Parts: sequence; C-alpha cells; structure tokens
Amino acid sequence: MTNEEKRFRDIVKLMVLMQCTLEQMDEIRNIKHLYRHDIKKSINVLEKKLEQFLRPMLGAVNDYEESIFMQTQRGVEHIINSTIEEIHNANLGEDDKKEEDSLQ
Repeated sequence: MTNEEKRFRDIVKLMVLMQCTLEQMDEIRNIKHLYRHDIKKSINVLEKKLEQFLRPMLGAVNDYEESIFMQTQRGVEHIINSTIEEIHNANLGEDDKKEEDSLQ
C-alpha cells in the first residue's frame, strides 16, 4: 500500500467516525445536558473541510467514487445500529485473532 492510499484510507475512516458522531448526537438530542448544537456544528464544519481535502484524491479513482461512499454509508449505518456489546465483541474477536497470530 502506498503512502497516498494509506492517507486516503485514514481520512475515509475519520470521516466515517465523524459521521457516526453526528448521527449519534441526533440520537441523544433529548438529553439536554449532553447535546450541544455548537459542538455538532463544529463537527459538521470539520467534516466539510476534510471532504474538500478528500475530493481531489477521489478524482484519481472517479469510477469507484459512488461505491466508496455507499460502502462508507453502510459502515456508518452498521456502527450506529450496533449495540455496545456487538461493538465490544467485534473488537474482542479481532484482538483474539491478533493474539493467536502473534503466538504462531
């Protein structure tokens, strides 16, 4: 993997996490002491700035742009729809696999 590909993947991952944050903030809108519109607005601004940076990189893979964003949206939906236990257990599975691989 080239440095440019790694950078692209890291930025897309950050955008997925930010989108998850925005959507999760909508879920806690009714909890007045946790939900703050100014924080959500700041996250939106940061996400837009990152998208501006990402757009030129997507120009090189224009044919895949729609599928990349569709996959990204599916990832966001998967995370948002997962329970804390499902997220935790998915991480445990990965950690167990890494530990097994390191022992071999």
